[in-house]
Amino acid sequence: MIKNAFIIYIILINLIAYIIMCFDKYQSKKKGSRIPENSLFFIALLLGALGIYLGMKTPIHHKAAKASFKLGIPLLIIINVVCIYICFRLRSK
Repeated sequence: MIKNAFIIYIILINLIAYIIMCFDKYQSKKKGSRIPENSLFFIALLLGALGIYLGMKTPIHHKAAKASFKLGIPLLIIINVVCIYICFRLRSK
């Protein structure tokens, strides 16, 4: 049960991360209120790095040129994968 909830959380946080990237790109084109980069990194740290990365690479290409995102988000993906692996390993024992 907890394992299923964790999987749902991972899917939802990445979907939310991607939607937030899309919204921020929309706001940047419209010159509207933006989402702070620290908030995007925080979402990535909460296991949403893949959603942020997809927002950088798929059709919207948001924040793809920024060095902090080019290096930081892939690093956070690795950290996310390690954390998820550890959680599943601890849960299976």
